[in-house]
Formats: sequence, structure tokens, C-alpha cells
Amino acid sequence: MDRRVKPGNDTCGMAPVTAPASAKGHNVAETVLAAVRTGPSKTEIREYPMPDIPADAALMKMEVGGICGTDVKLYKHPPTKDAVIMGHENIGVIAKAGREFTARKGFREGDLVFVEHYVSCGKCEWCHAGQYRHCENTNWRTNPDAIRYGYTSA
Repeated sequence: MDRRVKPGNDTCGMAPVTAPASAKGHNVAETVLAAVRTGPSKTEIREYPMPDIPADAALMKMEVGGICGTDVKLYKHPPTKDAVIMGHENIGVIAKAGREFTARKGFREGDLVFVEHYVSCGKCEWCHAGQYRHCENTNWRTNPDAIRYGYTSA
């Protein structure tokens, strides 16, 4: 299966990739572990309760979390004192999917996906040009209401 996602598609920033046979049938745990940046160049492993998954959402079991150059800079010099779970270039398996999410997005439990961390508006000049990373809807530096996946509050 090679379905490619184009900017503006209503896929919640996810795109399928071919899943290995071992990815099917993942069980959902009651708690999750996360690497949390708690201060400049400091990380702790913390345990959290598994969140409830609404009908219009899904839970991804992380397989790979990428670290980019900006992550390295923000790790050494955090823009906030708040603890955060860093990383926004993620690949994983849909561990649990709500009924509405599956019907609307077409993804099912066991699908291997990657998450595009930019959530564009799909309406501005940048989005129409296919340059959704320049969309004001994603620019957290200038727009306090910008939407991007990654850097989750701990």
C-alpha cells in the first residue's frame, strides 16, 4: 500500500506506510512512559496513565521519535520552564482508534503511520502553493494560537 498524503487532505496529519507483520495486534497498556525535558539539558523518564480515546481520535504507539536541529537547541536552551515531552517527527502504530476516526480518516488499528506535525489551514496562499509549513496556522513563534503536534506539555 502506497497512499501518499498531500497538504490539505483531512488525514489529521497522518499518512500510512507499510506495516511489518509484527505491528499487528499491539495491546494497549494501562500506563505509558515518556522522556520529559524538565530543564536545560535535563530529562526524566515519567509514567503517565493511558488517556481515554474519544470516538473521533486515535492513539499511536510510538516506534520512532525523531530529533531535529531545533530540538537540540531547545533542549539546551528551553523557551519555557515548563516540562515538555519533546519530539515531533514520529512514526508508530495505531494502537487504538475511535469509530468516527476510523470512518473519517481511513486508518485502522495496526496501521503504521507517520505524523506530520504541521497543522495547516488549507486555505491561505501558502497552503494553496503546497508550502503548508509557512502557514500562519502553524507558526508558533508569531501566532500564540498556532497548532502543531509535538512538544507536548508534561
